[in-house]
Amino acid sequence: MSRKGSMKPVRDAAPEWVTLLPREVEAKVVEMGKEGIQPAVIGLRLRDQFGVPSVHEVTGKRVGQILAENKLAPKVPQDLTNLIRRAISLAEHLNANRGDLHNRRGLELIEARIRRLVRYHKQRGELEATFKYTRDGARLLVD
Repeated sequence: MSRKGSMKPVRDAAPEWVTLLPREVEAKVVEMGKEGIQPAVIGLRLRDQFGVPSVHEVTGKRVGQILAENKLAPKVPQDLTNLIRRAISLAEHLNANRGDLHNRRGLELIEARIRRLVRYHKQRGELEATFKYTRDGARLLVD
């Protein structure tokens, strides 16, 4: 079965055309992390502005690992933060449009996905065991 779309080439090390040294890439990641930029956006900026195709290929570490080593990792994982933002946005929409039943179900589905993701991150130790998602407390988590 064939897959459509492009795939990244399989590499063991950084390509020879990457001009930055591993310590320079780590310094850029830490610098952007201090500015509060999300890990995925850091990877995109390094790719687009500095020609680093993959932080992991250059440094041997993921962006999240570099941020964690420097105590800059976000308290709530990025995938969970993005889902919570979607839930907040949809809840605000439903407050203004009470009869929108289709999106009410959509909010329930998003919140179910959030609860599953919270359970996953707790098992991996990326969230504290007392973490609990509530619709009222969600705004405090992402700000």
